[in-house]
Amino acid sequence: MSLLLLLIIPKVALCNPLQNETITLIVPNAAGGLMARYARMIEPFLEKHLEVNNVQIRIMTGGGNIRGANHVWFAEPDGTTIGFTSIPTLVLAQFSNSPAVQFDISQFEYLGRASTEPRVLVVGANSGIESLEELLALNRPFIFPSQGTDEDFFTMIILADGLGIELKPIMGYNGNPDTAMAIIRGDGDGQITSWRASMGAIQNSDLLPLISMSNARIEGFNEVPSVLEITPSARIEPIRAIVDMLDTHRGFFAPPETSPEIVKYLRDKIFLALTDPELKQLANLSTLPLGPSHGDQEMGKIRQLISSEGLIMPILENTLNSLR
Repeated sequence: MSLLLLLIIPKVALCNPLQNETITLIVPNAAGGLMARYARMIEPFLEKHLEVNNVQIRIMTGGGNIRGANHVWFAEPDGTTIGFTSIPTLVLAQFSNSPAVQFDISQFEYLGRASTEPRVLVVGANSGIESLEELLALNRPFIFPSQGTDEDFFTMIILADGLGIELKPIMGYNGNPDTAMAIIRGDGDGQITSWRASMGAIQNSDLLPLISMSNARIEGFNEVPSVLEITPSARIEPIRAIVDMLDTHRGFFAPPETSPEIVKYLRDKIFLALTDPELKQLANLSTLPLGPSHGDQEMGKIRQLISSEGLIMPILENTLNSLR
């Protein structure tokens, strides 16, 4: 019996390459934003299914998610440091040749998506813009408060180019709550944001939704057109690429050169955590809906997104060069 145990125990230990480890989950977003709320909700289930000693969330805000992503890029590829953020932000930051980017999106290991939801262009009640028609006929720059070079910033650039809108970004805000308040105060015209993040202000008539950045109209907001409906056919391909890119949304990623054994373990266990019935129930109660996708699927999406670089990069470069 003792010999049998000696043969079995090492095999069991090898099943979990992160046994007794503490995992640091880097969240490069605002501490009070939706990404951080999702991370805090999911964290106990990661700890449970990864079967590790502890999972510690570290908020690392800065540079439109780039600071935290850079940190993950340079972390030891041993599975003990992983990231959770908007994957489109990382893709678009690199496409734009942002000088702050020190990572290569093609080299990260993508571990799974927690959720996705369509983005929406909203305008403030004090903007003077009361309809899509007025937006398209605007005879001045559209003032766009932004926290930095994140997915919403880049999406707004692509949208403005597709619709022929002159854009005036105002940088330096601290996360979506800050930019939303700026728009409600009248310090800016509008922003790209998630439906969920803007729902309260929409219901209070502080914000008006004009365009859904999705393949189809959103249930319950049938009067708000999809961007694909209103973009001229000659400019539709970059818009279509950005809509597909936004589908990857809230995802986990690991440093380059993480071993295949650890990557597989993380992908499988993170997916188990995200599909845990108890987490699903908690997500419904917290109004933080899940849309889990396995890391293998997300890795395939990233490879497809990289191929769209030629469509998107020139548009981003033109706008960013004009701001410098």
